[in-house]
Amino acid sequence: MSGFTPIDLAAAVQTRISGSVADLKHTTAGAVEFAELVSKKLLPARLPAAFVVAGALVGDGVRRVGAVSIEVAQAVTVILVQGSAKDATGEAARAACWPLEWAVIDCLTGWAPAEGYAELLFEEDALRGLGGEGRTGAVAATLTFTTEWKLHKRTTGGA
Repeated sequence: MSGFTPIDLAAAVQTRISGSVADLKHTTAGAVEFAELVSKKLLPARLPAAFVVAGALVGDGVRRVGAVSIEVAQAVTVILVQGSAKDATGEAARAACWPLEWAVIDCLTGWAPAEGYAELLFEEDALRGLGGEGRTGAVAATLTFTTEWKLHKRTTGGA
């Protein structure tokens, strides 16, 4: 295999956001924490909050005699949660969420998470209402970014 070693992209993005976006310094977590809140139907204890979830790895490879080369596209999603107890419609939360969305887009777009990785590209921002009892007035925005890296490996050529 080449000297390249993939990293935990979600952890790197989490560290980048908490170190660069002041409003999310103490409220950036990962997929495990997000799954726990979802399973309990709870909002984070402190808002705004960000959760970083690793996305798909998609490879596009070529076989050669004695080697394979794979270009890997990798996605990561940042879920921003914002709420306002004073406004059940979610409009106040949405208005407060937009500056955070832009701060995260600005923080991550063009940043290379490690040597051998392409700079992150911003792909999509989708607003999700959270609604429901105890969650009225809360919104979540999902921001998706992608990067690429290459994997080269010598093969044994058979059995």
